[in-house]
Amino acid sequence: MAARRSRWLLLALLGVMMSLLYGCTGGGYQYSHYETVGSEGWKRSDTLRFTVNPVQHYGTYAEQLGLRTTSLYPFMQLMLIVSQEAQPSGFCRTDTMNVRLTDDDGLVTGEGISHYQYLFPLPPATLAAGDTLRVCVHHNMQRSPLVGITDVGFSLIFL
Repeated sequence: MAARRSRWLLLALLGVMMSLLYGCTGGGYQYSHYETVGSEGWKRSDTLRFTVNPVQHYGTYAEQLGLRTTSLYPFMQLMLIVSQEAQPSGFCRTDTMNVRLTDDDGLVTGEGISHYQYLFPLPPATLAAGDTLRVCVHHNMQRSPLVGITDVGFSLIFL
């Protein structure tokens, strides 16, 4: 009798776990896009723009900035300015990011062999249903143009 009860309890527990793992339909990528930086380099005056079509749900969204570089990038870090504005809710935020691309020994920390991929989280954003989000990214480094940066991306994930 106890073995039969344990078996049913185990099956019920597995069912609950499967429901939690596969039953969530709200989360997932709402937007993910990369913009290519020109072959002449990324000028300080160049702003990369991303426009997220109106979101369907009110809620909290995770955001991340993607970066692709080559070994031509001459620095260990990169200073970025990320400005965001959502309409019609009026959400507005500017983040300054100082992202590290190498370790203390100068070894690249990104994924890849000759081109390196990085993902950097931004603070979460709370958006209203119907909001269109506009994101602008530019660098704030002294050297212009910056060589070795090939692409910059932005992703929005509904939590």
